[in-house]
Amino acid sequence: MQDRTFIDPILDSIDAILAWFSTELKQTVESYCDLETTDDVHTLVARDGSLVSVVRIYGVTQLIGLEEFDRIHHGITQSLQATLKHPGHAVQVYFSYDRDAVQPEIEEILSPARATAARLQLDLDDLFHERANYISRFCAHEELYFVLWTRPFSLVSEQQKRVTKEKLHFIREHKIPPFKNGQNLIAAIPDLRESHASFVRSVVTDLNMLNVYSALLEVHHALYAMRHGIDPDFTAKEWQPVVPGDKIPVREVSATAGELSGLMYPPLARQVFPRDAMVLDLRTLRVGDRIFTPLFIDLFPQELKSFNQLLMRTHPTHVPWRISFFIESDGVSILGFKSVMAAILSFTSARNALVHDATNLLKNMAVNTDEAVVKLRVSLATWAPEGNIRLLRTRAAELAKAVEGWGSCEVSEASGDVFAGVVSSLLGFTVNSTATASVAPLSDVVYMLPFTRPASAWEHGALLLRSPDGKPWPYQPGSAQQTAWIDLIYARPGSGKSVLSNAVNLGLCLSSGIVRLPRIAIVDIGPSSSGLISLLKEALPPEQSHYAAYHRLRMIPEHSINPFDTQLGCRYPSPQERGFLVNFVALLATPLGGERPYDGVSDMAGLIVDEMYKYLADQGKAHAYTHGIELLIDDLLMEIGFVFDERTTWWEVTDALFLAGFVHEAMLAQRYAMPLLADAAAICRTQVIEDLYGQVRAPTGEPLIQAFGRMISSAVREYPVLSSVTKFDVGDARIVSLDLDEVAKSGGDTSERQTAVMYMLARYVLARHFYLTDDVLSSMPEAYRDYHRVRIAEIREDAKRIVYDEFHRTSKARAVRDQVILDMREGRKWNVQIALLSQSLDDFDPVMVEFGTSVFVMDAGPEQAIKRSTEIFGLSDTARTALKNRVHGPREGGATFLAQFSTKNGMNTQLLTNTLGPIELWAFSTTAEDARLRDSLYQKLGPKEARRVLANLFPSGSVKSLLEARLAEQKEEHGMIEENAVLSIADQLLEELLTAYSHNPDIKALPT
Repeated sequence: MQDRTFIDPILDSIDAILAWFSTELKQTVESYCDLETTDDVHTLVARDGSLVSVVRIYGVTQLIGLEEFDRIHHGITQSLQATLKHPGHAVQVYFSYDRDAVQPEIEEILSPARATAARLQLDLDDLFHERANYISRFCAHEELYFVLWTRPFSLVSEQQKRVTKEKLHFIREHKIPPFKNGQNLIAAIPDLRESHASFVRSVVTDLNMLNVYSALLEVHHALYAMRHGIDPDFTAKEWQPVVPGDKIPVREVSATAGELSGLMYPPLARQVFPRDAMVLDLRTLRVGDRIFTPLFIDLFPQELKSFNQLLMRTHPTHVPWRISFFIESDGVSILGFKSVMAAILSFTSARNALVHDATNLLKNMAVNTDEAVVKLRVSLATWAPEGNIRLLRTRAAELAKAVEGWGSCEVSEASGDVFAGVVSSLLGFTVNSTATASVAPLSDVVYMLPFTRPASAWEHGALLLRSPDGKPWPYQPGSAQQTAWIDLIYARPGSGKSVLSNAVNLGLCLSSGIVRLPRIAIVDIGPSSSGLISLLKEALPPEQSHYAAYHRLRMIPEHSINPFDTQLGCRYPSPQERGFLVNFVALLATPLGGERPYDGVSDMAGLIVDEMYKYLADQGKAHAYTHGIELLIDDLLMEIGFVFDERTTWWEVTDALFLAGFVHEAMLAQRYAMPLLADAAAICRTQVIEDLYGQVRAPTGEPLIQAFGRMISSAVREYPVLSSVTKFDVGDARIVSLDLDEVAKSGGDTSERQTAVMYMLARYVLARHFYLTDDVLSSMPEAYRDYHRVRIAEIREDAKRIVYDEFHRTSKARAVRDQVILDMREGRKWNVQIALLSQSLDDFDPVMVEFGTSVFVMDAGPEQAIKRSTEIFGLSDTARTALKNRVHGPREGGATFLAQFSTKNGMNTQLLTNTLGPIELWAFSTTAEDARLRDSLYQKLGPKEARRVLANLFPSGSVKSLLEARLAEQKEEHGMIEENAVLSIADQLLEELLTAYSHNPDIKALPT
């Protein structure tokens, strides 16, 4: 630092005088900003000592109709009026709307999902890119804040004088120099803290009680929101302000004696307003790379209308805009002069008499009622890219027309100071709005505020939905926002159930923070989930593609599944597996047409299951190893030097292979050590069973044991998939769809029984590992415990989901439904999600509906169905009306549905739209013609390129209509359609597409 000379103090004084003039003449950004420093983690301090807190309003958690609007309107009015009846308090309500800013918001919402995809090596960049680009066409970025001010004049005059005197004394006593270039750390008035804290606490509590989801912002987040609203292009996502309590940044230290500003925190004004502004003309201000025009409401609306009416008027214009309602207490005080002059001049004009009468009415309201009379100033602004003055003028005109039609307002652009006019609409920047002040009852002001926007309980989500009017609505399946995860999805066919289910399942695969793919078991009827499986298989690296698998189960021995298989090395089933087997055997022993087995069968089935494993355990008559059945196992036994004889058992072979490190082969060997269903028919006739159940008779008159044996033998004969050792293997697949369409038919009693058996079998083969815990380790052979301990730890960490499609097929399968209810009851404990898809609410048992935590109504159905849904889920009249008039199947822009979520913050009922772009529609498509074309192009062009080409050529996500049109042309030309015409036309289309692609990879339409 250089030595100071005698002239330096003179120069410092001149600088101080010039700085004072520039501030008083409003020549610097700092002179317009009222913010000074912070007081605590949630409170900012203004220059005059005012305390300021910012509350973020996320929206409402229910559908809003007249009844709900009136309740929230009354509640907010009641919450504010107790404070605003007294001087010294103010509320700024800030709302911004910008279509151009929604794409970064969508990318931020999806950023955890994108990070998960990268971590799991899922190549889904084309889907993420499309989501950000396609959904942004239907959405806009919205922000809503309440800024709560407590001003010094809320104190009585004696308190104000005492506070000023004490502060001056403190400064003199401690010789505190002025903070010319830093934050004034002693700007706060301590006497305001209690009343401000009470004000903020009551507002936030009341808002959340009214189902208006809100949160008090920490000061760093509040200042970030302010800066982002001023200059978003110059505000990084990681930017944070520097406030008391943070590390003081390195700054230039002034040479002035006693000047400590360089050692203090930099002024807030410079932090939240980072770039200089330039006045271009009386109506235009440039800030960074944007130009702004302010607008003001000069005359209060003659007819009160809700804010949604204004929003609807601005939607068609696509104009970015923001609005600030600045509401101050003690509005009657500004009427004094006007009232006196109107009384004096009332004899000259009838209008003056009306002003006088209106003033008296407001004064009477303030004095004799609970209604607060407030001062209101409303400022707006719109903007355009720098240099595009013409666009800015057009947008300002469009916005002015929209506002003027909102209850007949008077709107102006004139403010005298364009910078002051623009900052009047900024978030929390100043209390000195240049808008014309109006005086109105608080209830009228609240009626116009934007408090009815829909709110999501999720800040981020791998599934991005939207409100029908375009607000992004993230949703994350299986998140901690819900205490349980039971999804019910119902609608008539063709309403988008399967597409939504696929989207939810993909969302679970992209959950934030996971390091492995979740375990998803899909019990499907038809190929509804095949598109999702295909998408995941192609997105995974080749060495991991087996993690996603789609299988179509057939009633043949080659697809046999032995439900009595246990965990590797285990001679007995776990308690969960045993419970399933008892239910499964009881189902097989249920007479055709009956919902439940004969009395005593379930108990006997439990004993029989225990005896089967006991009989074939090491100490019993374990199955002997047979050379030549599994050649791979025979070769490995020779390789490891295993010596066997006629007494060697499959259990010994299993143990030897496992100890040698051949885990998969040990599993193959163990299959031959397991009991089979046919063994149950033999075991039921052993002495142990005879002693307990030999005298019991079935309702048919025959002995219960004989009836049991007869029905089990019949099951072995009728169901080849249950008759032998397991040959159907899902391997290491984590996301598996098992299509039961061929084996689970609806119809008579025989078909109903078969459907029930297949659903139970599918649930077993796909999800039996989901319910393992460390508790079962003690019952496992010691040699296998370390292996299972690692495996169980992974299973417990992983999200798990069981999806039952076409659940109405189980309507007469009591055993299946009992198993599903059991899974629902205990799912949270095992971190298992359950999803049921069907065509009607009646397809779910009452207890299933009671357990549901996420309900998706994809189609309203007839009036009777609407009434039933309303009664069961306690829907409001508004939700009922929305269900009847606005819920519909897939259309351009997506499928709109009614959703109800049970979250930790309460019930959230919304009208939502699932909007998928062409790429995602093609990825999920299950139509036979579409899937065939897509899969063929996957082989020819690769998955990402194939989806891009299909999306360009057929943005509807299907070629079915094109193929039908070509078939119709063929019929008209030849008079008939040959049997293989559809396939030949599809092949012809594929050839046309590949030929056109070879000439132009960016093809947008097929040549005619």
